[in-house]
Amino acid sequence: MTEDTNNIKNTPQRRFIIIGVFVFTLIAIVILFSDYGLLNRFKLTMEIRNLKQQIEQQNKIKDSLLILINKLEKDSIEIEKVAREKYGMIKKNEEIYYILDTNKINE
Repeated sequence: MTEDTNNIKNTPQRRFIIIGVFVFTLIAIVILFSDYGLLNRFKLTMEIRNLKQQIEQQNKIKDSLLILINKLEKDSIEIEKVAREKYGMIKKNEEIYYILDTNKINE
């Protein structure tokens, strides 16, 4: 009869432990996997970091383009350089010599 009494006494404690583990598991799942959970927060933090890096890169590109625009609007030497290199323009009575690289021809 003492074994039956011990089983009866342990049953509420076991239920309490099982319910506690169940509740703890549910809370852990909510904390980790919900929309506001830790995993989602970590993912969003990494995405924010990547977006900030992309913004910095785009700002650097924008700054360099603004400098180039400013040069092309005001610096006649830069305008002439772009006209010659990019568009192949030449001055009157000017001769252009093209030098072919024989190494590139043989390849």
